[in-house]
Amino acid sequence: MAQSSSQEEEIGSINITPMVDVILVLLVIFMVTANFLKKESININLPKVQAADPNIAESIQVAITKNGAVLLEGKDIQIPALMRDLERKAKLKPNMRLTLSADESLPYGKITELMGLIRKAGVTKIALSVKK
Repeated sequence: MAQSSSQEEEIGSINITPMVDVILVLLVIFMVTANFLKKESININLPKVQAADPNIAESIQVAITKNGAVLLEGKDIQIPALMRDLERKAKLKPNMRLTLSADESLPYGKITELMGLIRKAGVTKIALSVKK
């Protein structure tokens, strides 16, 4: 019995759809883990609370470390440069949100002083970052 001509032909193309799916999943995994690594690289001991706001990731991140260094999106910045940057961003996006992370050992006055400067720059929505 002779085989049909469709069974004798070799497949001339490769279906790359499964490979693209795997690559996209790996890309998403790397992007998510990179965010965790970035956040953990700043050594701030946050206070703990029972409930936290899940929308904090959609905001600008400002941190103040135990020794008083100020960080904007994980990079060291001086207060005058922070003010200029926040003023510029507040003009572009008036309803922007800022998340302030501060070490729990810092005096309350240091945190409120920084919050006052942030408000003076035009940012009105300030959230405090805490651990669950």
